Amino acid sequence: MLQKNEPIIIKRGRRSKRSASHGGAWKVAFADFTLAMMALFMVLWIMQIADQDERTQIVQYLRGEMYATGDMNPFDSSQSSSMIDFEGSPAIQEAIITGNATGPDSELGAIVPGQYDTQAQQVLLAKHINRVVQESKMADNIAVTLVPQGVRILIHDNIDRFMFTRGSAQMQSYFEDLLLALGPVLGQVTNAMMITGHTDSTPYAGSLFTNWELSSQRALLARRMLELGGVKRNQVIQVTGMADQVAYIPEDTAAAANRRIEVLILNSTTEEVIRSMVGIPAENLEGEIHLQDAKLQTQLDQTRARFQ
Repeated sequence: MLQKNEPIIIKRGRRSKRSASHGGAWKVAFADFTLAMMALFMVLWIMQIADQDERTQIVQYLRGEMYATGDMNPFDSSQSSSMIDFEGSPAIQEAIITGNATGPDSELGAIVPGQYDTQAQQVLLAKHINRVVQESKMADNIAVTLVPQGVRILIHDNIDRFMFTRGSAQMQSYFEDLLLALGPVLGQVTNAMMITGHTDSTPYAGSLFTNWELSSQRALLARRMLELGGVKRNQVIQVTGMADQVAYIPEDTAAAANRRIEVLILNSTTEEVIRSMVGIPAENLEGEIHLQDAKLQTQLDQTRARFQ
């Protein structure tokens, strides 16, 4: 059967008009996306160069938790919360040096001589101190912290390592080495220092020598070793023995950690308060002497007049 040739029909549709332009809204969205990606890369970069301690400090700073709040005894640094704990090797604002501390500073070299009062300066000082601590044999016995009064170096006993022979002021050789190593760092600053000795609550059998004498002798011996290491003689303004009156572990006053030596590097404000507590301020002392001289001269004149 023959097939008929059917005509080929081609339909042409009308071209649709182009959709209306969306304007510049896509540019705003793209800019937001670019900004978000840049922020992400910045966060990833910071996480890469910062260790865990530095990240914790950054979070504390952003939350406003760098300083302790509430009523606080300005001289009770044992119970005050530290602003920055240097158990690791933090490096926040290490390049910011103001005030009297000027000049070059090496990452692994000596610190710049001067007064360390600002937070950035004290962070740098604590970092150098912590580096010496980590190189010693007593790293597990030491905590370097920033407190409202300055920088605190707390050295305590544990069950494995003692600073002194039990019940005496005989210093262990590794504790001597630590103090001699800290001397060159602490001797570079002009901040005043306090040294405090503490014992546990274990009493002595006799009454002639007590924990008061023991804590005082240990603090004095620590001062002597620091001076041999490089601390200036007039830099230490107070050496105190507190026996077992301020326990580091209050729930266990006989614990080894209560036997400790605390070195407090004071800021200028705390130093002025301490000096004003123990004597007449320098500006008032001269006036007091002149007043006493005037009274003495008056008495001498009256005595002379009686004999004329």
